[in-house]
Amino acid sequence: MTKDHSAAGQALGYVYQFDRATYRLFQAGIDVIEIGIEDIDDVSVHLDSGKEIREQDKSTVNSGSPLSDRSVALWKTLHIWAELLNSDPSVLDYTEFHLVTNGSVPDDCLAQRIHEATDEDSSKLVCDEMYKILPTLRKDLSPFGQSIGKMVPELLRSLIIKVSVFDKVSPRFGGDIKDIPALRFYDDGIKVSLFDQINGWIKRRIRQAVENDLPPRILRKDFDRELQALIRRVTVARLSAIIEPFTSDIEFNDFQFHGFVQQLDWINLDEETIREAIIHYSHAQDTRMKWTDNSLVSEATLSLYEKDLTDRWKIAHRRALRQPFSEDLQGQECLDVTLSEDTYIDNEIMPKPITCGNFHALAHFTDEHEPQIGWHPQFKKLSKGTE
Repeated sequence: MTKDHSAAGQALGYVYQFDRATYRLFQAGIDVIEIGIEDIDDVSVHLDSGKEIREQDKSTVNSGSPLSDRSVALWKTLHIWAELLNSDPSVLDYTEFHLVTNGSVPDDCLAQRIHEATDEDSSKLVCDEMYKILPTLRKDLSPFGQSIGKMVPELLRSLIIKVSVFDKVSPRFGGDIKDIPALRFYDDGIKVSLFDQINGWIKRRIRQAVENDLPPRILRKDFDRELQALIRRVTVARLSAIIEPFTSDIEFNDFQFHGFVQQLDWINLDEETIREAIIHYSHAQDTRMKWTDNSLVSEATLSLYEKDLTDRWKIAHRRALRQPFSEDLQGQECLDVTLSEDTYIDNEIMPKPITCGNFHALAHFTDEHEPQIGWHPQFKKLSKGTE
């Protein structure tokens, strides 16, 4: 079966418009009231000053240039804006025109010269060039050229000055997702998740608006409210869901003299259990660093978490000391009971490796810092080298 590349291109173009609208909303300043999709243009940005940006989006399935000098995409876009200004020249007083593509725009092409024309002299040169091209356009482009030919030179020059061309704009997110200020604190996985969820919400809202004969626009305040709700769900209620598998290569010999490993040696644990403890300790440390770096868990919450871990250890420690065992076995009993505990952050249960790793972190000590918890009944004296 042959592929319908035309249909595929149209579908990608439709998706690209929603990605661009989503990206525009993420990047919107406080002066943006709403953003339209397939309203007065592919995408439109409406400001509280009454000014607006009309955007035409041109998606391509390859890395080529959809805006070549005699491309349908370029001349159809100019035709749309020319028709608008021929009927109402006053639109120029409050409108910017953006032509956006995920493809590339060569430095020596007409679209690039239009982008660089920002004053009367440079716009006149481009205007004269366009008037010369119009009679040579092929048959399918001729109707587009007629709209431009109807424009008086002054009006065409003014339009050219107001046009900006942006190329190589990400086809995946309608822009570089790393440049979105609202997502800068999150890792890549969370950024993608938030973008995709907001994108789906926008599609549903636009469909609902069209079905109810309302303008296909998204209010900035509605977008902000939805984004804040999504962020709360991701950063508070789903901490365990964003804990990534621990894949770092570990040199176990590097941990031989770590305080928490010495604590396990004091109660004569086997080598395999100690290796598992090192993995859990490393995983927990890596996870906590990501939480704090991305502002997912506050320092106050982590302090409360550590206090809860310490309180749980105290109960296990007292229970172990009541057992008629040797000190080694009392320590092993204390360890087993402590690590069997479930722990919680923001009312959500933590995965077992994270729980165990954080207990080992509290058992760690250095020459400058004493351990907060321990397994051997004499762990405090042992950590100071006095036993």
